Amino acid sequence: MSKLLPNLVMVLAFGLCGLCVFQWDREGDLRQNLAALNDELYQKKETIQGLELTVKRNLEQIDQLEQKRKELTETKLANEKKIRELEHQYDELLKQKDRLDQQLQEYQAAIQTANERILEQNESIKKANEVIQTVAAQRDERAAQLVKVTEEYNQLVKDYNKLVDDVNKLNEAATGSDSRRK
Repeated sequence: MSKLLPNLVMVLAFGLCGLCVFQWDREGDLRQNLAALNDELYQKKETIQGLELTVKRNLEQIDQLEQKRKELTETKLANEKKIRELEHQYDELLKQKDRLDQQLQEYQAAIQTANERILEQNESIKKANEVIQTVAAQRDERAAQLVKVTEEYNQLVKDYNKLVDDVNKLNEAATGSDSRRK
């Protein structure tokens, strides 16, 4: 038994060495796996940080877009209100245009009537001018006749006055000769 115990210790030592080699091999594999897992974990952490950054940027963009949406909604409401006001003004302007068109037609009708009356008055004036010219011509003719008659009358008056003078002279001469005779 004396050999058995050292042999057994040897076998046990070789077994322990084998166990150590097996553990070292397994430990090396585990360390490689751990290093790979650490690399993977590092990459995942980087990816997570990148994604968190992206999420943060996206949230900021969402906030900006939400703010823009609110502004655009306010602008849309203001534009709709302005459109309603403009439509109301447009309706009022159309009514005013219709009233002005009607007034324009009335004015055109009044102008047409006035033009017709003016044409009638012009015709009346032309006729009156013709009558006045005719009357003026007749007046001139009558005036010429009156002048002629007046000249004849004046001539007659002169002749009559001359005759009266001659008669007076004759009467004076006759009365003077009668007084001489007496």
